Amino acid sequence: MKKRYYVAGGLLLIVAALLFFLSSMVKNYLVKNSPGLTGRKLAIKELHFNYWKAAVSAEGVVLYEKNQVDSFIAFQSLTVDFSPWKLLHREYSFSQISLVEPQLSIEQYADGYNFSDLIPEDDSLAVAENTSDQLIRFSLYNLKMTGGKIRLYDQTVENRITVSNLDFSLPLIAWDNHQSTVGAGFHLGEQGTVQVNALVDQQKQCYTVDLSTTDVQIKPVSNYLTDYFDVSSIRGLLTSDIHISGSLADLMNVQITGWGKLSNASVIDGQGETLLSVPEIRSRIKELDLKNYAFNFSSIEIDQPALAVTRGKEQTNVEQFFAPLLAEDTTQLVQLTMEKGDQQTTSYRVDTLKVNRGSLRFADHTLNRTCTIDLTELNVELQNLSDSSTRMPISFNTKINKSGRFSGQTMVNMQDPFDFYLDGKLQNVDLVSFSPYSEYNIASPFTQGWFSYAIRVKMANGKLQNENDIHVGELEFGKKTGDKPYVKVPVRLALYVMKDAKDNIDINMPVSGSTDDPKFKLGKIIWGAFVNVLSKAALSPFKAMAGLVGTDPEKMEYLNLAYLQDTLENDQLKTLASLAQIMQKKPDLLVTFIQRTNEELEKEKLAVKLAKANYMAEQNVVDLPTDDDSKFRQFLNAKLPAADSLDVEVACSKYIPDNQLNQAFVELLQQRNRMISDYFAEQQIPAGNIYVGVADLENLPDEIRRPEFKVEVSLK
Repeated sequence: MKKRYYVAGGLLLIVAALLFFLSSMVKNYLVKNSPGLTGRKLAIKELHFNYWKAAVSAEGVVLYEKNQVDSFIAFQSLTVDFSPWKLLHREYSFSQISLVEPQLSIEQYADGYNFSDLIPEDDSLAVAENTSDQLIRFSLYNLKMTGGKIRLYDQTVENRITVSNLDFSLPLIAWDNHQSTVGAGFHLGEQGTVQVNALVDQQKQCYTVDLSTTDVQIKPVSNYLTDYFDVSSIRGLLTSDIHISGSLADLMNVQITGWGKLSNASVIDGQGETLLSVPEIRSRIKELDLKNYAFNFSSIEIDQPALAVTRGKEQTNVEQFFAPLLAEDTTQLVQLTMEKGDQQTTSYRVDTLKVNRGSLRFADHTLNRTCTIDLTELNVELQNLSDSSTRMPISFNTKINKSGRFSGQTMVNMQDPFDFYLDGKLQNVDLVSFSPYSEYNIASPFTQGWFSYAIRVKMANGKLQNENDIHVGELEFGKKTGDKPYVKVPVRLALYVMKDAKDNIDINMPVSGSTDDPKFKLGKIIWGAFVNVLSKAALSPFKAMAGLVGTDPEKMEYLNLAYLQDTLENDQLKTLASLAQIMQKKPDLLVTFIQRTNEELEKEKLAVKLAKANYMAEQNVVDLPTDDDSKFRQFLNAKLPAADSLDVEVACSKYIPDNQLNQAFVELLQQRNRMISDYFAEQQIPAGNIYVGVADLENLPDEIRRPEFKVEVSLK
């Protein structure tokens, strides 16, 4: 009798020992035989079976890459709690599955992935057909993942993406539950965050997804665009709040609403130059209907975009940017064929499109010297943009090279390009900025001139009505250059015979015609009118007004200055007094003073002045030293080794910091402007009759690079 108890006790002891060591035995078996089971090396730090809770937990699990060094997939811990009692009701149930700090590395190569060897052959996937009609019941509670990390590497385009702090939560999914909720959040890139919350309604066969992102960097997209654009990098931080709803029964039945913004966006072209930069782009999505291919936006706003366009001998940088896309052989593109009745038309609509305070810098390198044109404070508003728009209004305004302004309204028909309306005004453009064009075309620079142009175009029903009002004030050319002119028209001779009594050029040129005429080109007509404008010039207006004050008109055209001069002298006061008398007799006259100088020489002399001031302050000297003062030269040499081997202007320019010199130069220009304004204020001349400004020093012709005020007149 006792022997029987001993045998039973022994068996129980053996079973208990087996269960106690089972986890270690399984762990050792998996680790030891992992190369044969998976073809990969496997490491497991801990493996535990909880028989009372029917739970399994594993810690420190790593499945290595084929090189047996790098980690393919790893996690800190995995806990699986099974609910065996529900098997009595023929239901497979898990009360919890928890995964902590999983890490996955996915790499794509030209011939496959780093996990391709883990995928079974196609034949091995075959399973026996289940002919049973019995319903499989399952339930999964509390599926959680915390602290996940995914590393993605696409070798084909050398692109790397890291998803970190990945958290995932699924409270319940079961064979009979009507709704399931899913939540996930993770970091994408260095500072981006993504949050996803989804609701799946199995009873109604629909789902909703709320997706929000914060500061997600779009730079990883760049490498996938090189086949279509000449681009090295596209940057920007994406922040969005998107709502997605769809049908489980019809996967294409998806609607998307919400908003998004892209901050600090920029496009770097293939040459490493910034083509476009945008502080912020905002968009509100009215609805994106993927089933009906309908894309509707409430608004798109672009703040302060800066576009840099350069024109070379062959093409512009914008053309080069789009060259790969334009070179695409469209005949080789894959064509999608649909069954009859399944044809779908794509539609789009943007209620409002705005560009706020944009800028465009155009640099033309095809001339004898580069000409730069700056459009600033560019504002564009477009309404009702769509594929079917028949009357789409657009308004715009911008500054051109600081002094000029271009504004207007237009109406565009997206279905008929000859249904068009434009009313635009180009005002007060300084032609000196366009001197490189005149030098190239007629071998003469613009030395002064203001250009205004009002254009009205109406095209409808095959007919054109066009009005062109052109005004050029005070247009003058400098001496002929040694360049060979591109345009053979004798513009300078025409100026001599076409001047009018008011020294202005005013042209009103109406144009009419039929848009059905293949020989009709509106641009050619407008360009002809522009050439005519350039063929007319005005002589100095002071010749007609000199008799009012009995003075030499040439003295009133220029107010000559000395380098570094910042106060008015007697001769200059006399000239200004004559101008004041003219303005008092002609109250509608607007007198403009445009300051010019040789910036390089002015800064050199200004550097000497600042250096002498520093010398006097440090050495406690009262008398201003001469340029060749030995003590002053010793001072420079102490501040700038080998300064005694340089000209004093060069030495001082190297000694004075650039920022200090630039600031002093700006202050000098401002002081000169103030002395003019203050003088006329003392003479009780209305402020609206005076304009004082600075010329475009960067594009100034050499022959007028001297310190002076160019005095011009026009009507207010």
